[in-house]
Formats: sequence, C-alpha cells, structure tokens
Amino acid sequence: MNPSARRIWAWVPALAYMLLIWALSSISAQLRFELVPFQDKGVHFLEYGMLAALLAHAMRNTWPAWRAVSVFALAVLVTVLWGLIDEIHQAYVPGRSSDVRDVFADALGGVAGACIYALASREPGRPRRLPRAEKANAREKRA
Repeated sequence: MNPSARRIWAWVPALAYMLLIWALSSISAQLRFELVPFQDKGVHFLEYGMLAALLAHAMRNTWPAWRAVSVFALAVLVTVLWGLIDEIHQAYVPGRSSDVRDVFADALGGVAGACIYALASREPGRPRRLPRAEKANAREKRA
C-alpha cells in the first residue's frame, strides 16, 4: 500500500467511530448501562478514551515526524471538541439532555486514551530526546 493510501486508511477507524458516537447520541431513548462502573460518566470516559486513541493512531500515521506530545495534545483537543459538539447536539435530540459533566468525563477519557496509546505504541529502543544541556555537551565532544 502506498504511503498516501496508508495515511487515508489510518483515519477510517477514527472517523467511523466519530460517526458511531453521533448516531448513538441521535437516539431519542436514553440508553442504559447498568454493567458499566459509574454508568453514564463511565461510558463517556470509555467511549472518548477509545476515540482519543484512534485519533492519536491516525495522527501518528499521518504525521510521523511529529513529536509524541504534539500528537497527544491534538488528539485530546479534538476528542474534547467532539465531546462538546456531541453534547450540544444532544440538547436538540428529543428525550436527551446535555450535561457539562459529560464533557468533563469525555476529557478525562480522552487524556487516558491518548496516554494508553502513547505507552502502547512506544517503540522499544527508540532513543529519547536529550535535554538541552546534554545536547550541548554532545556537540562539544564532537567538536
């Protein structure tokens, strides 16, 4: 598969999952989650944790030269914005309500999902960036 096709396909799971979230929040009846810890907030945490991990995966494959912290930050930002948009959308769905605490649970889940992705996708043996002082010392030794 050529690199541009691989980049496009990297986004398919994240975008499909975002559409699934939108479709589920469009259902008028409240869904019940008795088996999930913290029920509604727990579902939001898990749901948006998965979204952040999928977004981080897509971003890492689209922009491989980006630093991991940039991928992490953008994945969390997009996840929180999608959660906010979803809550606004739910305010207009009959039988549903909007709750700022859901956005908070989405944000926490996004941070957790991006962290898990970052830890799981770390390449063993990949050198970490050197702090500035160590870089300067390394340059001096080479000169």
